[in-house]
Amino acid sequence: MRISCVIGPYLPVPPLRGGAVERIWQNLCVAFARKGHDVTLISRQFGELPREETRDGVRYLRVPSIDAPRSRLLYRLFDVVYAARVCAVLPASDVTITNSVSLPLIIPRGRAGKIYVSVARFPKGQMRFYRRADRLQAVSRAVADAMLRQSPIIAERVEVIPNALSATFTQLREPSRGSRRKEILYAGRIAREKGLDLLIRAFSKIRDHGDWRLTLLGPSAVAEGGDGAGFLAELETLGRRAGGRVTFEPAIFDEAALASRLRAADIFVYPSVAEQGESFGMAPLEAMACGCAVVVSSLACFDDFAANGDNAFVFDHRSNGETALAQALELLMKSPELRDALGAAAIHTSQNFDADRVADLFMADFVELAKDRGARS
Repeated sequence: MRISCVIGPYLPVPPLRGGAVERIWQNLCVAFARKGHDVTLISRQFGELPREETRDGVRYLRVPSIDAPRSRLLYRLFDVVYAARVCAVLPASDVTITNSVSLPLIIPRGRAGKIYVSVARFPKGQMRFYRRADRLQAVSRAVADAMLRQSPIIAERVEVIPNALSATFTQLREPSRGSRRKEILYAGRIAREKGLDLLIRAFSKIRDHGDWRLTLLGPSAVAEGGDGAGFLAELETLGRRAGGRVTFEPAIFDEAALASRLRAADIFVYPSVAEQGESFGMAPLEAMACGCAVVVSSLACFDDFAANGDNAFVFDHRSNGETALAQALELLMKSPELRDALGAAAIHTSQNFDADRVADLFMADFVELAKDRGARS
C-alpha cells in the first residue's frame, strides 16, 4: 500500500525540537515500512536536513516552512501556505494521513487517495468542515466523544486508534523495575494547565518526606510550549517552601536520554488539569513503559491506559485535588511493594501501545477503507 503521512508546518522530523506528534508518526511510518509498504513522510524543511532522503525504509520529503508565529491569525494562515506547498509534492497515494488543519480541505483527491485525518487534540467544532475526509481518527475515546458531541453527523467516519510508543521506549523496556532513586518526577511542559502548582503544594503537604525529592523536568520558554519565566519563578517560590526538596531541570529531547531519566525515578506524576487540552497523555504512558509508579489526574483521556489501583493511581483533581494527590503520593512513598506492583503492571500495559501493534490497527483500518471505492467530494 502507498501511504503518505503529512506532519504539521512548525516542527521538524526527526523531532530535533521535540514534539509528541512528530515522534509518534515517525515511528509509525517506520513500522508501516517494516511491514512492506511504500511510505512517504512529508514535514518542514529545517536546518541541515536534506530536502529528500530515505532512512529506515521511509522516504522523507521536506518543504519550506517557518517557526510557529505567536499570532494565532498568522499561525493559521501559514498552515494554509504550508498545505499548498505539500500539495505540490504529494506523491500518488492510496491513503494520506495528516493532522494539518488546512490540508484536508485542499488536498488533491486524485493523488491523496483516502484522506485520513488524525485528530490528536480536542476538536473545536472544525470536524464538520472535513466532509472530504474518509476517516477521522481520534487518539483517545475522550477525543472521539468530544468530536461526536460537536458533530454527530460524522459518527460513521470516526475511529479510535491510540498513539504509539516510539521504538526507543519499546527497545529499552525491561521486564522488571530495578533499583530506583527516591524521586517523584514530572516531565512535560512547564505550563499552568499541567497542574504543577497543585503538585508542589501537594508535595509540601506531606509531613515526612524522608529522602524523597520532587523534580520538574521540561521547557518553560513560551516558544517551546511553556508559560515563560514568570510562571517558572512562581513555581520556584512554591518549591522553596518545601524545604529545598523541589528541583527544576531543562527539557530532554533525546528519547534514549529521556527513557534513561524516567527509569531512574521511582514515581512519575502527571497532574494535568487541562480539561480540553490533554487528548491522550504520552508522557505518563512513556513513564509506564519505563516502569515508574505513575500517578495521573482524573482527566478522561487517561482512561484508555491508566486503571486506578491496577497499573496507576488516579486522583480527583476537581475536588480537593491538592489533598487527594498528597495522599496518593504519600501512600506510594511509604510502600516500595506498592510501587513495584504498579510499576510491573504498567510495564505490561505499555506493551499494548508498541508501534508495531498500533501500526497493525491502522493497517486494518486502511484496508477497510480501501474496500469502499467511493470518494467524498
